[in-house]
Amino acid sequence: MDTNVGYLLTNESFKRIVSELCLSIVAAYVFYLFIDFMPRATAERDTRVVLDSLLASILDAYSRGRVFGHETPISHVDKSVLSERWLCEHKTLLKNEKVKFLPLKFALQAADSRLEDFRHALPLAVSLSPKHAMQWLVIIDKVRLLAENYGSQPEVPEEQMCLVDTDSDDNPLKLYKSVLNFRLLELVEQTIEWRGYTTNENG
Repeated sequence: MDTNVGYLLTNESFKRIVSELCLSIVAAYVFYLFIDFMPRATAERDTRVVLDSLLASILDAYSRGRVFGHETPISHVDKSVLSERWLCEHKTLLKNEKVKFLPLKFALQAADSRLEDFRHALPLAVSLSPKHAMQWLVIIDKVRLLAENYGSQPEVPEEQMCLVDTDSDDNPLKLYKSVLNFRLLELVEQTIEWRGYTTNENG
């Protein structure tokens, strides 16, 4: 070959340079995968597990309806309450006010117990992205609004206990229950937003 291109293609020094350059690129990519990308992806996944577990702690207390549900260790909460199906189903129930009082009370107890955990977890959300941080701030606000109702439950005379899950005007908890229902609905809606971020990123 008489052309300059032909000369380069047949020149041993040029071949060696190209070969070494290709090996350097491959080595740099492998280095990036093992030193940067994979550890960062693992850290982000572990961070989401912590944040998702916090969200699940309130919804799990509501879902399983246990008296001491708010004392469940965060590592043992049922995170199936974060599934799209569960969230949409209970969003509808809450919108239609078809939820009984006790599950709402248990969610309230968990919100009061975990509020400071939600606040202290903000740096974890910040480490994911500004978008996650903004959504977590919204979630903190919804947890706070729910938790603010702790300790303000009206007294219920024994003869009116049978009315707590009715729409009767004689129900002493009618307004209180409606407020808890609305606050939990807001939290469920924001949880759906939060889960949407994770789904979109993983997709």
